[in-house]
Amino acid sequence: MRVGSSSDIYSLLVPRAKSKDNSEGPSESVASLMGRSGSAVGSVLVSNDDAAAAFLARLAKNNFERDDTNGDGIVERQEYIDRAMQPRSDGYQPDLADVEKTWSELDRNGKGSLTEQDYASGFSSVFHAATGSFSKPLR
Repeated sequence: MRVGSSSDIYSLLVPRAKSKDNSEGPSESVASLMGRSGSAVGSVLVSNDDAAAAFLARLAKNNFERDDTNGDGIVERQEYIDRAMQPRSDGYQPDLADVEKTWSELDRNGKGSLTEQDYASGFSSVFHAATGSFSKPLR
């Protein structure tokens, strides 16, 4: 799969921030993610480990923002469970035991609430991202 600026996953790999005119643009240089061996993201070479870490960090941030339904900068246990228990667009209804198990893995200290930093730390211990390649072309 080619990851470029027209793909949805691209926004998770390349850091973005809102500028003065509320249009989105890069918030930091992607060149800071460059490494010796890696894969192309746009026209920049990014190391595989850096690309996976950047992807996971953006995914954690996006999930934190989604789970912080009241916008107070903290995801509380009940807030997380209420959002996670909503039926999905494909009709899937999550199981409460699974949602609570994921919460307990995210909230490793058992505080009952997570800051963005706590959420990202727990998220990276629950979810893993890696890059790789195929030895044969996909057809």
